[in-house]
Amino acid sequence: MPRYFVTGGRQRPARFRTRQEWHAYEKAVLLELNTDTGERRLVLEYESPPGRRPVELPSFVFKAASWDGAELLLCTQTEVVVFDPVAGRVLRTVSHPWFNDVHHVQRIGGRLHVVSTGLDLLLVFDEDDAEVVEVHSATGADPWERFDPDTDYRLVATTKPHQAHPNYVFEVDGAAWLTRFEQRDALRVGGEPASLRLAEAPVHDGVPHGGQVWFTVVAGQVVSTDPTRGVINDRYELGPMGDDDGRPLGWCRGICVEDDRVLLGFSHLRPTAIKQNLSWLRKPLGRRQEAAPTRVDAYDLAGGRRLTSWEMQSNGISSIFSILPADPPGRETG
Repeated sequence: MPRYFVTGGRQRPARFRTRQEWHAYEKAVLLELNTDTGERRLVLEYESPPGRRPVELPSFVFKAASWDGAELLLCTQTEVVVFDPVAGRVLRTVSHPWFNDVHHVQRIGGRLHVVSTGLDLLLVFDEDDAEVVEVHSATGADPWERFDPDTDYRLVATTKPHQAHPNYVFEVDGAAWLTRFEQRDALRVGGEPASLRLAEAPVHDGVPHGGQVWFTVVAGQVVSTDPTRGVINDRYELGPMGDDDGRPLGWCRGICVEDDRVLLGFSHLRPTAIKQNLSWLRKPLGRRQEAAPTRVDAYDLAGGRRLTSWEMQSNGISSIFSILPADPPGRETG
C-alpha cells in the first residue's frame, strides 16, 4: 500500500516561536504521503474554534488518529474531528469540557474512547458520542482528586506536569489499554487492572498487528509484545539501523506496521520547558546537538536496516504524531 496519512502540526513562524509546546503550533495538519512516488500532499489544515481553545496564543495540532469505518477520527487538543477523506471535508466535531491536550481517539466496542492527556484520563462516550459514560484515571486514583469536574479545561493552556501522561489507547481482547509516558508502560483500564513495563524511556504508540502490539519508544526503539501474557517478544534499537553520523534521531512517534516493513515518524527535537523530558535523550540518541529533520522512515526491523526516508518538515509538518494507511481497513486498493 503506497499511500499513508500523517498527522501532526506546523510550528509558528520564528518571530512568534515559544519554548512552550502549548503555544507552539499554528495549524493542525493532515498530510498524505505516497511512498512509491515520494509525493506529499496537504489534505487538511485546521484550527479549533473560539470557545474550544485557550484565549491567548492557542496551539493547534492533530495528534494520533484512527479509522472508524470510512471516516477518519482526528483529534486536536480539545476536539475530535470526524473527517471524510474522500469528500475532503469535516463531517462533525465532538468536544467536551474535560478535553485537555487530547492525544488519541479510537472507537472500541462501538464507543468513542478519548485520551485526555492533560487530565490523565480516558473518557468513554455513549454510542451517540453525546455523553461521557465512563471516566478512567491513568493513575489509578480518583479521577477528580487533582481536577475540578466543573472547570472547562478546553480553555486552560496546560495542566503540566502530568502524573501519567497517557498517549494512546488500543484494544486487546475487548479491553482498552493505555500507553503511559511517565510510567513507561501500557495499562489495562476497566475490568481487572494489569500493566506491562516496556522501556526505560517514555512510550507513545500502541498498535495491534499480527497478533502482537507494537510500541514506539520516543528515544528510538520499537517494542513488540503480547500484553495478554505480559511478554515482550522483541526490542529493536533504531539508531544502529541507519547512517545518521551520531545525530539524534528525533522523537520516535507514529508507527504503521506492515508484513514487510514498518513506517515510523520522527519529529525534529525542539526545546522544551520541562527539561527532564529531554534528559534521557542525550545518551541514546547521540551527542551532537544538530537533530535530523521531521520525517517518515521505513525499516526492515528483522533485517536490522533502514530502507528509505521521506523528509516532511518542508511540507508543512513540524511534528508527527501518527501514521496510518490512507484507505480504511478492509477496503480493496489498486
